[in-house]
Amino acid sequence: MRIKEIKVEVKPYHEEIDEISKKIQEISEGKVNKKEEKIIFNSIKELRKFLTPERIRLIQTIKNKKPKSIYELAKLLDRDRKSVIVDLEVLKKIGLVELKKQKVKKRTTVVPKVNYNRINIAVPV
Repeated sequence: MRIKEIKVEVKPYHEEIDEISKKIQEISEGKVNKKEEKIIFNSIKELRKFLTPERIRLIQTIKNKKPKSIYELAKLLDRDRKSVIVDLEVLKKIGLVELKKQKVKKRTTVVPKVNYNRINIAVPV
């Protein structure tokens, strides 16, 4: 597994646009920095809506217990399978979880994966 860090930032939309413009300028000048993965939220309220305590626990369980299916993950969390699927879909959309299809005998299962070691959250003051 590759080691990577995901940066989560909270910043207003106009600052995000300014940063994108600066990166485009740097690329056009041939200045290419290392790739950085980050997810940007426009407010702390929006961040809290996505990174709930249950979703953080879900991420940690995937990382530490390495469940072989969504069913196994739901059992480890002592949660309803359907609610775990909803949370996984949200986390997949923002890039915090991967869902890999795997063939086991005649059955296909979905294996949740977390391929990073840390989430850094930056909040401007």
